[in-house]
Amino acid sequence: MSPVVMSRTPLACALSASLLSLALLATPLTAQAAAPGIISISADQQTALGVRLATVQAASAAQIDLPARVTVPLSQQAVVSAPAPGLLTRLLVNPGDTVKSGQPLAELSSPQIAQLQRERSEAQSRYDLAQRQLQRDTTLVNEGIVPSARLDAARAQSREAQAMLAERDLALKLAAGGTALNGVAVLRAPISGVITETTALPGQRVDVAAPLFRIAQQGQLWLEIDASPQQAAALRVGAEVEVPTLQAKGVVQAKATALNAGQSVLIRVRVTQPGGLQAGGVALARLSLPAQAGVWRVPPAAVTQIAGRDAVLVTTAEGFRIVPVTVVGRLNDAVMVSGPLKAGDKVAATGVVAIKAAAGEVAP
Repeated sequence: MSPVVMSRTPLACALSASLLSLALLATPLTAQAAAPGIISISADQQTALGVRLATVQAASAAQIDLPARVTVPLSQQAVVSAPAPGLLTRLLVNPGDTVKSGQPLAELSSPQIAQLQRERSEAQSRYDLAQRQLQRDTTLVNEGIVPSARLDAARAQSREAQAMLAERDLALKLAAGGTALNGVAVLRAPISGVITETTALPGQRVDVAAPLFRIAQQGQLWLEIDASPQQAAALRVGAEVEVPTLQAKGVVQAKATALNAGQSVLIRVRVTQPGGLQAGGVALARLSLPAQAGVWRVPPAAVTQIAGRDAVLVTTAEGFRIVPVTVVGRLNDAVMVSGPLKAGDKVAATGVVAIKAAAGEVAP
């Protein structure tokens, strides 16, 4: 019987390569703790696990980019509210308009305004009457026709009427109403600036104190940045901030002492060079982080959780040494950590999960 000869066709080669790969994968990758805090793993096993190393670098001055909101300081803003419940009959400005102090913004028709105008008119009439009575009594007292006590009473009535008129004038002024009996209040801008927000619509009924317009003075701007607690800890008041795309600059003015609803820290930046910044806009701010002694830069993927705390895997002759670290800050392309490291150490930057799985997460 003649022997069967297997030809080395492309299909046969492919099948042979596949069987060889399966055989290699079937070989178990084992790692164990040769000493406390050491993961023993050979170079061949590291290659099979896809481990790549990165060099530990001393952390120098770094930069981080974070989104920022462009705002106006609260001391340079004013809100115009409805002085009384009523109907908005006219709107005289639009969002984005520049207004001057005292400029009319809207007209409000209200029965309460009409009542204040009527009360003010009555107070004016009583004051006019008291003044005429005072003039008559002054003449009569000077001619000796009536006693001086009558003049004293007339003067008291005049002062009382004057005080009542001043009170009615103030109430009408606070309600933005005029002296005409028309029940209309004219809302005016309390400051000069730009209309940044409005909730008013023609024909809308509003309640008393309902906010209708927000006005911001042109001038000083702020940047408000939400940073993580680690990022905020690395920042210092007075640190420089840039918005390169808009040629703007500023300095960190304050850091919030409590986390906000998003579990981040609010960083407030005072703009020193506005460039192309506009109130209400959003920009990408670049913050400068100072250099810190004893702080190291490692790739983000190099930091892992072992035994419930942050750590990195430093390469040794036996495999890897587990080094606990404390995360000081997170940058766009690196993590700043403190711990028993030195410049030039090699840490696992990829394949960290596979190393932990092979070693059974050996604790330091």
